Amino acid sequence: MRFLLIFFVLLNFVFAQNVDEILEKIPKNSPTYSLDVALAKKIKTLKFKPYEINLSPKNQVQYLKSFKDLISMQEDFITLPKKIDDLNEKISLLKEQNSTTSDLQKLYYSKLLGIYNKQYEYLSQNLKKIKKTLFEKLKNIKFDIQEANENIAYWNKLLKQKQLEYEKLKIDLQKWQLLGDEKNIQKIQNYIKINLQKKEEIYKHLFDNHTVLWLEAIKNKDKKALKLDDNVLNDAKHIGDIFYKAVDIVVNDFESFAFGSKLLVYNSKKELQLTLDKIWQILNYPLFTVGKRTITPINFFIFVLVLILGWFVGKYYKKFVYSLRHRYEISHATATLLANMGYYTIITLSFLIALKIVGLDLSSLAIIAGALSVGIGFGLQNIVSNFVSGIILMFERSIKVGDYIQIDENTRGEVVDISMRSTIIRTNDNINLIIPNQSFIQNNVINWTLGDDLVRFRVPFGVAYGSDIDKVEKVVLGAIENAKLHYIKKHPTLDVTPRVVFLEMGDSSLNFELMVWVKGAYARRPRRTRSEFLKVIYKALNNAGIEIPFPQQDLHIRDSVPIEIRVKKEDKQN
Repeated sequence: MRFLLIFFVLLNFVFAQNVDEILEKIPKNSPTYSLDVALAKKIKTLKFKPYEINLSPKNQVQYLKSFKDLISMQEDFITLPKKIDDLNEKISLLKEQNSTTSDLQKLYYSKLLGIYNKQYEYLSQNLKKIKKTLFEKLKNIKFDIQEANENIAYWNKLLKQKQLEYEKLKIDLQKWQLLGDEKNIQKIQNYIKINLQKKEEIYKHLFDNHTVLWLEAIKNKDKKALKLDDNVLNDAKHIGDIFYKAVDIVVNDFESFAFGSKLLVYNSKKELQLTLDKIWQILNYPLFTVGKRTITPINFFIFVLVLILGWFVGKYYKKFVYSLRHRYEISHATATLLANMGYYTIITLSFLIALKIVGLDLSSLAIIAGALSVGIGFGLQNIVSNFVSGIILMFERSIKVGDYIQIDENTRGEVVDISMRSTIIRTNDNINLIIPNQSFIQNNVINWTLGDDLVRFRVPFGVAYGSDIDKVEKVVLGAIENAKLHYIKKHPTLDVTPRVVFLEMGDSSLNFELMVWVKGAYARRPRRTRSEFLKVIYKALNNAGIEIPFPQQDLHIRDSVPIEIRVKKEDKQN
């Protein structure tokens, strides 16, 4: 330090001589004489001021002042490199100019550059030591924690008032800007400027008191210091950017002195906590409002989670119901009905529970439901119709799983599933048809197995004209009785005797129809069943010598109509 003082005494002496020499050369009638003299005086008064900081504070007030002086030194250490670069650039530009004023400016900037360089050199060598010394003095200081907490409560209350005042001023400013009243705009802008200055002063007071709490925790090496420094840094951020950077560095150094290698672990935990806090803030960010309830991402996540959970419960319920089917001999149709109704009930309850957990009042959804009803009436008409039809089918049970149904001449098969929107039918070709439920309510459907699976088959066949019809009936019935065909021969309530009925005298044949009762799988494969009976009928008629006709036409020529026949002979060429 003594060396620096001696150096700057010599430096001032040299610069003073140079200034005097330049001033002697300036004519008093020069237009820049006054400016040059002012520059000369400023150069002479420009001196290096050593940093003053009390490294032996005795009480809280003195220590807090020393701590703020340390922050000021840290600010200089941050800003000096930029200042030095700017001065070097200015000196380089002035070298190209040749005037008395530019020479004085170069002397001024050169002297200031020397001061900045020495300040930076001093801080580089001593700032860390000063921090360490001031930290070691911390153990001798008694801090008034109660007073600091009371002051923080007071200044926070005042800050809220100023913030409310600031918001009102912004509203007033917008009002006058819309009206184009420049006088009131300027007036409000001045009020806002004063408000911001007062808020900055409040943050300075908060910084002092939060620093007291933090220093007390640092002195006791309490991990709470790592949380309390958030308040200190937040206050510093509102005071100034450079001030915030300086405070951040000093705070980190003091915490490093207090906790040593443990600081890395503490900081890792702190960073993790900060990350979790940020994630929590994102999850609680308001997305939109339903009624009086604000919906956040966490609400949406819980809502979806409850629905997914309900979906899993519903799926498990369906599997559970189907597992009970064989144990208690429940029919497949009944099991499907119980499974589907229970599944959709669970999904509906899950939806309502999700709304309740999120905090939505169902009455607040009345407007949305009203709007949706319009959409349902138009765009969703078919979906709702299929949904209602599915419920009707499940309760009415006119069509159930396992039934063999026929929708039209070419569409028939076994019902394998009935859902709320559609029914799946598996044809004999093993093709699954998905048919909307409303088709079964609006159109005619043949259910071959509604009451039981007993069906009467009609097998048509024909014989030639001139055949003995009694013999035909006897031959066919005898062949059916002797054949190994699967048909019903006896039934407690129905007359299931096979019959041959003479239908009509057709164009080319006498048409008969065999009526026979079948059940089970034979009723579900009508083409194959009819084929088996036709084979037996054909063989029986053929063996009995009964002619089976085919369509034919006879041509009769009347004698009264003359016929002219011409024969054209082609000439042969040699």
